[in-house]
Amino acid sequence: MRGKIKLLIILLFSASLIYLGIYFLQEKEIYELAKDLEKQAEIAYQKKEYKKAKSLFDRALKRYDQLIILKLFKQDEINNLKNRLSSDPIMQKVAQGYIYYQGKWINERKLEQLLKEKRRLKQKIEIYLKTAKFFDSISDIENNISIYEDAIKTIDSSPFKDEKDMKELKAKLIAKIKELSKTAAEKYKEKGNLKKVAYYYEKLLGLEKYPDPDLKKELFDIYMKIYDDYISMEEYSKALDILLKAKNLNIQGKNLEDKLDFVLSQIDIDEVQKKNINDPEVYYILAKKAYNRIDIPEAISFLKKALRLNPDHIPSLLLYGKILYETGEVDKALEVVNKVLNLQPDNPSALLLAGDIYMKKNQTDKAIPYYEKIQNLPEVKEKLFNAYKSLSFHLLTAEEYEKALNYLEKAQQIKKDPRIIKAIADIYYNQKNYDKALELYLQALKLNPELKKDINSKIAKIYISKAEKYYERKNLKQALNYYKKALAYTNNPAKIYPKIARIYEKLGDTKSALIYYQRLKSPEAKTKKAALYLKLANKEYKKGNYFVALRHYQKAISIEPSLRKNLRDRLSQIYIKIADQYYQQGKYNDALEFYKKAMAINPLISDKIEPKIYRLYLLLGKKYYQQGSYNLALKYLQKAKQAYPNNKEIIYYLGQIYLKTGNYKKALPYLEKYAKSNNDPDIINKLAIIYIKTGNLSKANQYADLLIQQGKNLPLAYYIKGKYYYSLKNYDQALKYLLKAESSGYKNPEIYYYMGKIYYDKGKYLRAITYLTKAINNGYKNENVYYIRALAYLKLKDYRKAINDLSMVLKYNPNNARAYYLRGKLYYEHGNYVKGEYRKAISDLEKAAAMGIREAERVLNEARSKSGE
Repeated sequence: MRGKIKLLIILLFSASLIYLGIYFLQEKEIYELAKDLEKQAEIAYQKKEYKKAKSLFDRALKRYDQLIILKLFKQDEINNLKNRLSSDPIMQKVAQGYIYYQGKWINERKLEQLLKEKRRLKQKIEIYLKTAKFFDSISDIENNISIYEDAIKTIDSSPFKDEKDMKELKAKLIAKIKELSKTAAEKYKEKGNLKKVAYYYEKLLGLEKYPDPDLKKELFDIYMKIYDDYISMEEYSKALDILLKAKNLNIQGKNLEDKLDFVLSQIDIDEVQKKNINDPEVYYILAKKAYNRIDIPEAISFLKKALRLNPDHIPSLLLYGKILYETGEVDKALEVVNKVLNLQPDNPSALLLAGDIYMKKNQTDKAIPYYEKIQNLPEVKEKLFNAYKSLSFHLLTAEEYEKALNYLEKAQQIKKDPRIIKAIADIYYNQKNYDKALELYLQALKLNPELKKDINSKIAKIYISKAEKYYERKNLKQALNYYKKALAYTNNPAKIYPKIARIYEKLGDTKSALIYYQRLKSPEAKTKKAALYLKLANKEYKKGNYFVALRHYQKAISIEPSLRKNLRDRLSQIYIKIADQYYQQGKYNDALEFYKKAMAINPLISDKIEPKIYRLYLLLGKKYYQQGSYNLALKYLQKAKQAYPNNKEIIYYLGQIYLKTGNYKKALPYLEKYAKSNNDPDIINKLAIIYIKTGNLSKANQYADLLIQQGKNLPLAYYIKGKYYYSLKNYDQALKYLLKAESSGYKNPEIYYYMGKIYYDKGKYLRAITYLTKAINNGYKNENVYYIRALAYLKLKDYRKAINDLSMVLKYNPNNARAYYLRGKLYYEHGNYVKGEYRKAISDLEKAAAMGIREAERVLNEARSKSGE
């Protein structure tokens, strides 16, 4: 029995254990579910889904309340959750019926109201969208834009503006406005309404989070066109407004400062200030203008405005610093400049001003680093140079030569200043570095010759020192080189001349030695010079260099006049040899000069030289004759004639000269004398021409016969004979020779005149007219030829041509009474009354009667009675 009870107890205990195990497992599942709910609640809490979080926390707490065994072990966790729900203000809000919506706690009822409002808002926007019309006119487009903008305003004024769906709706509206604004801009562009185009481009850019650079560029260009329009209309205030808009676009590379400068100069400052412009650049420009007017207080006032708008406005800071510097407030200026350099450490203007400030404070060593940073700027180089120069000379005074040399060399790199170079050279000179010192001294002198007073003596000492060293080493050429260089710089060259002369003598260069002996005034030098010149002269004479030898002999004589007597024969020989050379070269004037010199120095040789001189006279006469210098030719030929009175060449050229100069009277004896001995056709021809020109037709005829005998120049000969017979009134013979002259090609138009006159005298008027016309056409135009041709036309009753020729007669001689009479009579008897030629007849006859033509009076009376006068 006990066994059964024990077994039963064991079984019951086992069953209890099994039950407890199963129950424990169920509680564990409840606990894990509660923990999971709590985790989900925490996630919702972090997402600000507070109502959901509260619900999950509550559910978790209910699960915890279902625990019995585990509740004993997890009591702290359960209490923590309960405390959180009771103490967390958010959970309390949820417990009180509030909902966290769009970042705010809202009562559920109120939220329902808001959601209703949101639905109504959406409906309202839908109405806006439905209201918009989509036609192509600008007015429709602008109306639609206005509707969409109203819709956006409605969204922005609603409490739902930050909600996702409302943002999306707003984005759609903005996209519509952008699209329509672009279309409106294009349409206004077509119409040329730039202001409207700008308005819609501005709208587009205002709607873009990241504005289109091309659109900004295009809007900028439009602003510039509008600006130009405002400027042309002198609406400067509006021009300023549009410039500021353009400036706000921040288009790179578009410098508007000049335009702003111009516009601001056209607008009253008070008007600018009324605009309450927030652009520091404007006040900076106004400050610049005030500064340029030297209105410093106003400039500072504007700069302060600019800096209030932008404390880091670099141009304003720089100008302010500059004004402070110029007004003597250098410490304040330095503060301003340091501010700029803190903002822009490499700003060239700031660095330059900083350097200037330190220079003004006499702190050159501090100024230099600033200048060095911008030393490539042209305006800085001079400042940096002066800083180096100032500091280096200060260091020289303090005998800090190494430091001074450093700054001097820096200064020299900027500019080759002669005083800087000299200072460097002085340092090297004192250090006995003569080569370097010499190089720099020469550079300094080249740049500024006025430094020679300070430098020349040092250069001379350097060269003399070098020369003496080489002389001691018997390197004469190098010694000579340096002595000569020293000459250019020494104040006492007389000490160097003997040294140079002796070196040249040792080198065998007599000429060069002479040059330096000539510079010495001592008696010993004088004797030495004369001896050297004689030596040179004899040497050159032997070589045949007579000009050089002569020059040296003359110099020797000029030094020692007593040498002239001993050198007379030698000098006359040289003169003759030089003259002979000139003669062979055709330089007759030079030869003549030296032959005369030879005779002058040694009259005993006159018999030998005079024939050469007279020959030269003839040659010079011929030469000047060929050159057309007849006066010079005549001068020399007359001198030659004294020695050779019957020389054919002289007679010929004298005759030719007188002939060419028009002196026929003097030419004839020479030409006839030459012709008798030579029977030269050319001279005979010229003699014939001379006698024709002088009117001696008989003599001209004789020479014409000679030409015919020789068969030379027959056209001229026939012409002369024709003219000769014409003068004798032997017209048949005259005509015979004149026809021969014509047929042989004689070109003088005078021949046609004579033939025309002969034919007229013979009564052959047509032939007369033919030849007279030839004379005129070939240039023989005068009173006589027209008069005879007029008479020939009269004979042939060709009255109109006769009138024309008589008119030409009167043109050449307005006092020909007979021509007036004949022309007047022709006008009267054959003139055209309608053309008023009776009046011409009366005018000509009146003139003829006044000149004494009696026949004219009778014809004049008839003409007057016929014309009714």
